[in-house]
Parts: sequence; C-alpha cells; structure tokens
Amino acid sequence: MTNEIIESILNQKSPETAVFHHKALLITVNKTFKRWSLYDATRYAWKIDSKKASDADVVLATMKGFIVAAFLVDGWLEATEANFPGRAESGGAPGRFGFVGREAPAHMLDLYVGKRVPDSYRKWGAANPIRYTW
Repeated sequence: MTNEIIESILNQKSPETAVFHHKALLITVNKTFKRWSLYDATRYAWKIDSKKASDADVVLATMKGFIVAAFLVDGWLEATEANFPGRAESGGAPGRFGFVGREAPAHMLDLYVGKRVPDSYRKWGAANPIRYTW
C-alpha cells in the first residue's frame, strides 16, 4: 500500500466504523511504519501471547485509529534472526513474536481497510499496541 493511499484513509472526513465479523487482532503501527513496509511493520516483533494470537482469523494494521491493512497469518514465530533474517538486530527480540503471512483476500480488505477502529478498542492513553476483538 502506498503512502498516498494511507494518507487518504487517514484524512477521511466521515469514515465508517468497522464491524468485526472475524476474530481480529489489531496491531498499531504508527511508529514502526516509518521504517518498514506496512507488512513488515505489522508482523514483527510484538510482546504477544502467540497461542492467543493464533486464534485470530485476521491481523489488522491500525494507524491513528484507522485500519490500513489486513493480513492472514500462516504462523507465529519467535523474533529471532533465524526466523526473520535482516529484521532481528543483535540476534532477535527475546520474548517477542512475529508472524509470517500474506495480504488478506479482497472480501476481508473490503470489510476492514479504510474503516475506523470502534471507540471501544481505542482507549485514550493506552500504550499497548495489541488489541483483540474476541
């Protein structure tokens, strides 16, 4: 996804609020997106319960309260250099996980991308970038 498309999502005047039809794992990528592709910013390296995360049907990348991407996960892996070559500086990130996956199919993109994250998942001042919808 290009920066222009993301900017158009973030600048919507009256965005529709997402309604979750799947178990969605929301990951905020406000800061990591500046250094990596949207996929890489979303997938690596989070303090997360990999077993609970494996229950998600879809991972949604969020930025400034908007859903900007959707991914299907093939598997969660420890954040090590072996699992994420070129991403795991100094051998990895102990206690953190990342996923290997792909962009979600068009019907899921249509359901979520470009929509606003419901207020119930946007607690002001919350520092944790991970949220579950189930």
